Amino acid sequence: MKIIYLFILSFLALTMSAQTATLRCTEKELKNEDGDDPIIEKTCFYKNFKFVTTSYPDYAGRYDFSEHQVLLLSKGKYIKTTNDRVFNKKQKELVSLLNQRIKQDFNAFNADTATRDCLTEIDSIPIYTMNDFDISFEGDEIWFEVHWGLSGACRAVDGTIVSFKFNSIKKYLK
Repeated sequence: MKIIYLFILSFLALTMSAQTATLRCTEKELKNEDGDDPIIEKTCFYKNFKFVTTSYPDYAGRYDFSEHQVLLLSKGKYIKTTNDRVFNKKQKELVSLLNQRIKQDFNAFNADTATRDCLTEIDSIPIYTMNDFDISFEGDEIWFEVHWGLSGACRAVDGTIVSFKFNSIKKYLK
């Protein structure tokens, strides 16, 4: 009986620590069969969610392309989920703020003579939903990223990143 009791206490302690409101991230380099520069995999944990960003280098060693996954711990294993599952019912307010900032960035790029030509093929940007964003973490910030599908020559303005201090958006998180 003592063993079962200790097992239950250990399980509860692990479960409670997994539910803390802190963000933990690790980063590792993976072997790249296509070149000298490594593939970089960053994994961040928040409560029962895991965010994995895998960044691939191009021929010049720039990490312009990344894949993003959000996973949910369920019954002891991680399963793919969507961004909106990470956020609570107030997420519409956050999405509205994100769309405002994205529009401001787009308008700034469009008004700048150095970048205006890149945006001529875009009539307008869409109104994004939570599941349209690539989410990643950098230091104490959460990043929401969108891409507009521009050509390689315009990659510097092929979207934008809206960032917030992670603690400032906790009111939107589950």
